[in-house]
Amino acid sequence: MRPTPSRGPMRLATLCGLTWLATHLASCQTTGSGAIDPALVACGSFKPVYWSRTDSAQTIAQVKEHNAAGKSLCGWGAAK
Repeated sequence: MRPTPSRGPMRLATLCGLTWLATHLASCQTTGSGAIDPALVACGSFKPVYWSRTDSAQTIAQVKEHNAAGKSLCGWGAAK
C-alpha cells in the first residue's frame, strides 16, 4: 500500500492561485460609468466636407448641414 500524499502543498498552491487571480481581476475594474460620449467619437472620426460647382443644391445643403453639426459639436473652424 502506498502512502497518501499530503494535500497541504496543493491547498497552498490553490490558495495562492486564487489570491493572485482575485487581485488581478480586481485591478482590471474600471471606475466611472463606462459610457462613451458619441460626440467625442464623431469628432475623432469625421472631418469637414467640401463641395464642388458640379454638386447639386441638395448635396450642397447636406454638406452645409454636416459642417454646421461639426462646428457646433467639435468646434470646427474655431480659432485655436
